[in-house]
Amino acid sequence: MHKNLRHDRLLAVDLELTCWDGPPPEGERPEIIEIGLAEIDLKRDEIVRTASILTKPVASRISPFCAAFTGITEEMIAANGIRFQDACHRLRKTYGSSSKLWIGWGSDNVLFDAEVRAKDAVDPASHAYLDLCQVQEYVLAGGRRISLDEALEVMKLERAGTAHRAESDAVDTARLFLAWRERFGLGYLPHEHFD
Repeated sequence: MHKNLRHDRLLAVDLELTCWDGPPPEGERPEIIEIGLAEIDLKRDEIVRTASILTKPVASRISPFCAAFTGITEEMIAANGIRFQDACHRLRKTYGSSSKLWIGWGSDNVLFDAEVRAKDAVDPASHAYLDLCQVQEYVLAGGRRISLDEALEVMKLERAGTAHRAESDAVDTARLFLAWRERFGLGYLPHEHFD
């Protein structure tokens, strides 16, 4: 299914969406307002670049609750936000997103796919997605679901940035993935296997 998937790079992806303290106002829905990325070079086992892409909501507004929770304000979106469709184009062109495994903490891939359909965007995803939260739950935690913060704590990693900002969460997801590779002996095939 993923014949053209690269095996030397992957993308840790995180999303922030419009949110409310309770149900959304009538006529509004949760909508992606930030896409965070941390690209991992698997040959060197390191994060090689990161990004925050702010996207302009069209079916909702940023509530005071959302601004307090994420730190993303209407002013930030007005100054730096782009259309979601343009963000998808950037993911494909700049980050080669359609040929890389995506990893995340939780089912952000489902939210992303829904937004692509809702906004009739060109799909930038490879549709190869690894939910590290499920790996933690089923492989490492005996069926117990824990937060990203708890998973970082288990691996003795401190937060690299601000929680609930997509770039910071993507970086911390990538750091967790790399810590697992180091701790559990993953990724030790000779590098020629990646060529």
